[in-house]
Amino acid sequence: MKAIAVFNNKGGVGKTTLLCNVASYFKIKNEQRVLIVDADPQCNATIYLFPPERINQFYNNSSTQKSLYHIIHPYKRGKGYLTIDEMPIVHSDGFDIDCIIGDTRFAVLEDFLSSEWIASKSGEERALDTTFAFKSLIQSLAQRYDYIFFDIGPSLGAINRSVLIACDYFIIPMSSDIFSIKAIENISESLHEWKEDFNRSLAEYQRKEKIAYTLNNIPITFGLQFLGYVNQQYTVKRIEGQARPVKAYDNIIRRMPAKIASKLAEFTPKINQEQLIIGEIPNLHSLIPLSQAANKPIFKLGGKDGVVGAHFKKVSEFENVIGKINDHILSNIEVYDNFLAQ
Repeated sequence: MKAIAVFNNKGGVGKTTLLCNVASYFKIKNEQRVLIVDADPQCNATIYLFPPERINQFYNNSSTQKSLYHIIHPYKRGKGYLTIDEMPIVHSDGFDIDCIIGDTRFAVLEDFLSSEWIASKSGEERALDTTFAFKSLIQSLAQRYDYIFFDIGPSLGAINRSVLIACDYFIIPMSSDIFSIKAIENISESLHEWKEDFNRSLAEYQRKEKIAYTLNNIPITFGLQFLGYVNQQYTVKRIEGQARPVKAYDNIIRRMPAKIASKLAEFTPKINQEQLIIGEIPNLHSLIPLSQAANKPIFKLGGKDGVVGAHFKKVSEFENVIGKINDHILSNIEVYDNFLAQ
């Protein structure tokens, strides 16, 4: 089972749209068992995956309908963890995919997770258990799913840190602006620091307890790797029949490969600069709001969802694009698997 986070330190880059469409493609086209975990307190993935009436059912019945908050909050009390049969997993009919829904209350756990991270540096076992809560969640679901996709907010805070150190891979959606490139520097610096603290915490635990820390009897390592990035939301023009980004976007796009490859080299063993570009998605204009209104992936949109005329061609083009992204993701995962098997 593989756990993949879709993440950027900059907001507004189309993160949730990319994640939900890729995850749904994995499920529908690849026939994989897929789960989305909405770990963004803004709950954008939940809103995208489910129609308004279903959302109302979820949050108007908070006494019975559980969310991600109910999985992590028990760590604050040090007891009452949910079993796999109690996991708050619901199914999105439109995307044909399972989801652990988000919760705005999850934001109040940010300070708790931050303090536990600090305590874990002294090798405190309870703090380590909390720090690796998402890793424990992934372990408990490993037999049920082939892929778990995590949607997380545009921050470098404690919640996202807890998710990212638990995942196997991360993907960065990039908008074609200078701020996305600057965000790569923040991500690089933070990941390097987290990795050092992660290893220092486990070493301190082993020094104090004379035994390696394990989670559910499984050794823990920092295994996060960078799968690649997707250029999004740029405008194209036709040159000799070929779609090309307009000059203002093209100048920025040309700077991305070298910048990303150099800043994230620590997390890209055996993946070259060209392989890190896993896809390009031009501006989809009205297809995104149509997809949001229908609560289904863009590649499944049809006439009853408001698609008319030339939009049918755009839907088909998007399916080809998301299919190529799917292929590149699987190819890079295979490279990493072969590398680790050596």
